[in-house]
Amino acid sequence: MHGRIVQYSHATGIGIIINAHKKLFDFKVFNWHDKTRIPEINLLVEFRVDDENNNNVIYVRSSKYQEFDKDSIIRERDFWKTVTDEELEKLEQNVFEDLIAKTCKETDYLIVNNIKTSISIDKFIQYHFESETKIIKHSLKLPVDGYELLDYRIVTRFLTRTLDSLVYTEKRITKDTFSSYLQIYSKLQYLITPFYKSQQETKKVFNEVFLSQQLYFVSAKRKLVNVKDDLLKVDNKIRTLKSQIYHINIKLSAPQGKNEQEIRDKLDKINNQYKEMCETQIHLNKLKERIEKMLALFIQTYEKDFFIKFDKAREQIFEHIKNALNTVITSLDNKMWQLGMASEPIKNHFFKLQSSYPFCILAFIQQYIKTLDVNKLSDNDRLLNIYITRYKERNTKKVLIVSSKDRLKSHLKIQLLSMYKDFIVTSIDKKMEYEIVVTNQKFDYIIIDMELNNDPIEMVSFGKNNKYNKFSKFILYQTM
Repeated sequence: MHGRIVQYSHATGIGIIINAHKKLFDFKVFNWHDKTRIPEINLLVEFRVDDENNNNVIYVRSSKYQEFDKDSIIRERDFWKTVTDEELEKLEQNVFEDLIAKTCKETDYLIVNNIKTSISIDKFIQYHFESETKIIKHSLKLPVDGYELLDYRIVTRFLTRTLDSLVYTEKRITKDTFSSYLQIYSKLQYLITPFYKSQQETKKVFNEVFLSQQLYFVSAKRKLVNVKDDLLKVDNKIRTLKSQIYHINIKLSAPQGKNEQEIRDKLDKINNQYKEMCETQIHLNKLKERIEKMLALFIQTYEKDFFIKFDKAREQIFEHIKNALNTVITSLDNKMWQLGMASEPIKNHFFKLQSSYPFCILAFIQQYIKTLDVNKLSDNDRLLNIYITRYKERNTKKVLIVSSKDRLKSHLKIQLLSMYKDFIVTSIDKKMEYEIVVTNQKFDYIIIDMELNNDPIEMVSFGKNNKYNKFSKFILYQTM
């Protein structure tokens, strides 16, 4: 049946639908079966309920009908009167057919000089990309908390690895926690597939979609078909009459006696019919030629403008889709990082495997790169290595912890990695190692345990006198 979402929470994945009789139905996100859109308040939907429990929604998806403005040939009341989109689509087709028939009947194509549009190019493009525009706008509202957007083309293969690791290690977290992100991401990925792009080929859309929605153009085409049918009938009638005239003339070439006048009267009648048919043929051919010219003129008038505007809109849409994908994967990565860094199982398991990066896509990329032979990189891995190197140069802040206390180092590291996703935290425990590291590497922050056996002030002085770390921020840490 048809309904509208009146309440929905992306956090819980639970919503409420109202139908035409003002009855409310609860639904859950796992009953949502639509990759083209995500559940949201005020979205018109088509849904089914369990036969045994009429309040239990077992299937729900967005309706293809969302807005009913002055250009719509059906109204919102038709949406509520019908049960399914298929039923409403049939009603729409019937209404459109009636409008075509009415337009054909009322239009004198020997008088009108051109075919006008029933929907402008700009309006058509707006309607055509309405679904894409809405999901892009929704995607771009997702929080990224000031972090640089990840490039989905490069990092997407590590998304599943990160998510699977999180839900496998932290049993209290399931993939349903991220269902809203994943639904958006899945839809956006579909929008960049070769199949979807092929469906948006400009000439294809113009010929198969734009023209088919133009009431006056379609009506003129229908009229042309009718005229051609009429011409075919007239041509057949003319051939029949010519044959009859021929045979009567042969018959009259011999004396007919008292029946001759009757035969001549019949011949005159057929000649008159033949003359009328020839005049009708001339009229229909003129009408056919005029409609064909107007149809060709319509295409010639609007095709170039359509191609320019549609190409521009399509390129903008594809660019927005890429930005939306980058936004979604970044926002999702932030969510996984926050949940991962707050999870005790993740802390206990993940940080035994690696020591420098927080739980996020970046960490799994770094783990993968460590397994590669830099002299035998594939093109994709070379691109990944270049990307992650430049990302780290632009965004990451390196922190060095110097302490002989393992528990303190672990505590500070997790605290820091929970504060900022782009921290890289390294820890050491000996002065000699410290001197080697600060001599060869630059750090943004250097935290030195005040309870080290070595003089911490002397260590700070050594670091500041080094060319790499003279502008680093040194922090002396003392356990309370």
